[in-house]
Amino acid sequence: MSKEWSRPTRYFIAALIFFLGIVFLYQARALISPLAIAALLAYVLNPLVTFVNKQAKLSRTWVVALVYLISLAALAFAFFILIQFLTEETDQLVADLQQIAEQVQTEYLGVSFAILNTNIQISSLIPTSTNFLTDIIQPDLMVGFLQSTTTNIGWIAVVFVTAYYLLNDWDRLRDWLFKWSPPDYGDDTQRLYKEVRLVWDRYLRGQLRLSLIVGLITGIASGLIGLPGAIIFGLLAAVFDVLLTVGPGIVMISAAIVALLAGSSVLPVSNEVFALIVLAVFGGIQAIENVWLRPRIMSSSLNIHPAIVFISIIASLALAGILAALIIVPVLGSIGVINRYIYCKLFKLDPWQNFPRPVSQIKRKPPNETLEATVQSDANASADGNIIEDVKPSSEAKVSS
Repeated sequence: MSKEWSRPTRYFIAALIFFLGIVFLYQARALISPLAIAALLAYVLNPLVTFVNKQAKLSRTWVVALVYLISLAALAFAFFILIQFLTEETDQLVADLQQIAEQVQTEYLGVSFAILNTNIQISSLIPTSTNFLTDIIQPDLMVGFLQSTTTNIGWIAVVFVTAYYLLNDWDRLRDWLFKWSPPDYGDDTQRLYKEVRLVWDRYLRGQLRLSLIVGLITGIASGLIGLPGAIIFGLLAAVFDVLLTVGPGIVMISAAIVALLAGSSVLPVSNEVFALIVLAVFGGIQAIENVWLRPRIMSSSLNIHPAIVFISIIASLALAGILAALIIVPVLGSIGVINRYIYCKLFKLDPWQNFPRPVSQIKRKPPNETLEATVQSDANASADGNIIEDVKPSSEAKVSS
């Protein structure tokens, strides 16, 4: 029989494993966000894969491959349509900008002014286009741009491949992870998994509700100011709202380009002024969403204070980028579930018993219900012998006697 470790040895090994785990997570911190995005993507596609698997009676591997191929084909088709649209609109935009540049050059750049008896022309203060482009397009900048683009494409490939394996083999992977839990804590591990999964369910429902609200507001606002394709921009705002700052920015720029080229069907203003109005409207919608709507909806979905939601998203965007900001809210909710479990275990409490609600959330009972409850409790106490009362006979009893 193998000799058991002493208590100091067990504590030392546990502390060493914990320290090495922290070091590993720090060294592999660049992998955390892509893996979390892959898990979120697999979690979103899992209901569709499960439904097709049950209805078509095909193996899960074939169903996952089919869903992946359809999704990639849809993305490629949308990208192709978008490229065609942007190519046509970009040509028109370049022609308009060239005309504006010629007008500015003839009307404004030829103007001169005097400073200390010295005539200065505005055109001499502006660098020529050749020098300007030469300064911007440099070999080191182009190499850096290509390197960052290649890195992003690599991370996207990691996300898709990881999501594929999670969709295909998640059941076996989950059972394998459950086997690593101590024998006496198997039920707790499965319960923690269900609680964390519930957090992500609520996050996805909250994000869906937020996207629908933003899409509806964007479509209505676009229609009121006369933006062509208001319904399409509402749908795009709802779909791209998941990408936080990048998605709404793409929709806003696209709407501004359409406004600059097509103008408004309602407002009697020039195309340039209308483009500024569109930017202001879309920017205002994003400000309202990020400052008020998103914190409130996520707070009600995950029971996290709105200020924590707002600060965590802003900090993630500033420190780790959009991928971290996309998952920071459900990660905080998951940490809260695990933290509650550890807290209850440390103080010998039941981790699955609901915590007391705040006083502001307790519904006050009507006076009649409170009175009935008090009378019932007194009656129960009297029956148990805890309260002894002298019951006086009623007037009817006296008359009958």
